[in-house]
Amino acid sequence: MARIKQSSIEEVRARVGLADFISNYVNLKKSGSALKGLSPFTHEKTPSFFVYPEKGFYYCFSTSQGGDLFKFAMIKENLNFPEAVEFIAKKYGIALEYDAGGGGVAPSLRKQLFDIHEDAANWYAERFFDDTPEAAEIRDYWLNERGFTLDDAKELRIGFAPVDSVGLKRLLASKKYTPEAIAASGIFSAREGERNIRNFYPRFRGRMMIPISDIQGRVIAFTARKTRFTPQIPSEEGKYVNSRDTEIFKKNLVVFNMDKAKNEAKEKNYCIVVEGQLDAIRMYCSGFKNTVATQGTAAGAEHFALMKRYANKVVLLFDGDSAGQHAALRVIPICFKAELEPFVVVIPDGDDPDSFIKKHGVDAMRELVENRRKTALSFAAKYVLADNPAPTPQDKRTAILSLFEMVAACPSRVLRDDYLREISTATITDYESLIADYARWSKASPQTRPDSENISEQDAENRGQGMLTNSIYDALMVALHYENVAEGLSQILDEAWIRGDSVEARTLRRLMALYREGVGFSVAEIDTSFEKNDEKNLIYRLSSEEKSTIENPIKYANECIRKIYKNFYAERLEALNRKLAESESSESGDTMEILKRISELRRESKTPPARIEEDA
Repeated sequence: MARIKQSSIEEVRARVGLADFISNYVNLKKSGSALKGLSPFTHEKTPSFFVYPEKGFYYCFSTSQGGDLFKFAMIKENLNFPEAVEFIAKKYGIALEYDAGGGGVAPSLRKQLFDIHEDAANWYAERFFDDTPEAAEIRDYWLNERGFTLDDAKELRIGFAPVDSVGLKRLLASKKYTPEAIAASGIFSAREGERNIRNFYPRFRGRMMIPISDIQGRVIAFTARKTRFTPQIPSEEGKYVNSRDTEIFKKNLVVFNMDKAKNEAKEKNYCIVVEGQLDAIRMYCSGFKNTVATQGTAAGAEHFALMKRYANKVVLLFDGDSAGQHAALRVIPICFKAELEPFVVVIPDGDDPDSFIKKHGVDAMRELVENRRKTALSFAAKYVLADNPAPTPQDKRTAILSLFEMVAACPSRVLRDDYLREISTATITDYESLIADYARWSKASPQTRPDSENISEQDAENRGQGMLTNSIYDALMVALHYENVAEGLSQILDEAWIRGDSVEARTLRRLMALYREGVGFSVAEIDTSFEKNDEKNLIYRLSSEEKSTIENPIKYANECIRKIYKNFYAERLEALNRKLAESESSESGDTMEILKRISELRRESKTPPARIEEDA
């Protein structure tokens, strides 16, 4: 996929004022050299959110997180980095350039594809309202057979692709799009190497058109529904025909209606997930504004990872037949891995969401979604035992083992315990016995354990090591505020002196390395200079403090050097003394060597470290 040129990213950063952008979300007031307001990330009564326009960053004391222009957009709009850059650029009318990538894609192709799809969506929407017998019949299908309104059609940009789409070809040709871009859009087919647009063949003919948008609301593809006007030839027989994958459309990465559902999903903290686009449209137009659908393919990890940006829960509202229930069962572990809490709604009578609402009304659907949804494991337990109203002990064991595999996908130990309790209740199994069985099963199947479990154990071990002295924290603070002091520190502080793996120690080591390499550092370069978020947030917090808190920076830094140096030798001597005690108790014969090394370290420690000169 084409990447945004770094020069374009820097142009956006230079042209868009941080305070101006954040003011769209926060009421900012002057506070010394900064601006402050209520945190946009939490609910608070006392302002703890500070913006530093000259330094180009913000820091939120209530969440202990900071960032720059792009980081703020990523959090508030739930975007990844390229999406955040594009979002801001679009808002401020800044044209972006792209590097060639993804197999040699031309820098201008990506923009052309977005524009082509926008023009095509408008053209199809206009044809939907044409004064022609064909358009009238499509509108009748939409209004009377599907039960939607014309206002729904306008909001969703529903369109019609006539059998003869020469008008669309003429429109795109008049816009001076390159033949390569029109061919790459997937709206037309062409022989390899064909450059004459007149020879391009329309992919969608005689079909009702449903636009597919990315998270920013830009049209990137279409789903086309067969009608009476669709040509009766084998290549066009499918009830639904989707756009093929393009540079801007990857169906395994797109969640239908997410652009419209994201705000409601964020507010309610859950997405309603249905199987098809028309089901999603029915739910959305019926007031369930947080409804989405996977993009014409089996729901995958990428789909639910996108939902996780906006909500912590999902309600799986799949078709009420056995295939729909089986699909829900398959999706549950995927939700767990995405750290989403899934619930399942079983639609009665074999209906789908669209037919259920038509039969029973919106209130009945709301009752299902809000009051009759089942937790994932209670649904799964009932499903795997559905064919065994009187299960034998072996039937029950087989069912429980299949449920164990599902539970193991959940990264949260607390939730796993809750789910195991649900399995115990649903299968009428003693909870303590079930826990013991799960422990044995998990031990025998280590591959099923979530990766996060091992990571958390390692993190716990790391957190217990290397408690850092205040001197390292203080050295980091003064270095961030005074460039001359940072340069002086980098020439004196040996990396080995900075002990431990705390965030302060890691950050100071990296900062000193940047200055020793002659690179230096500014907060604006934090994303290229530091990788870990805890290091970045520490820098933002320390950089938010006023310089005036340090009266004599050089004297302050020299005292930090002295303490760090002293602590370094103290820790090494302590380690050798422990080794000496062990040697004496075991009579290993290493005692004299250890004593010799202790003596050498004591002499070394008495030599004071270098100091930063006052005129530095």
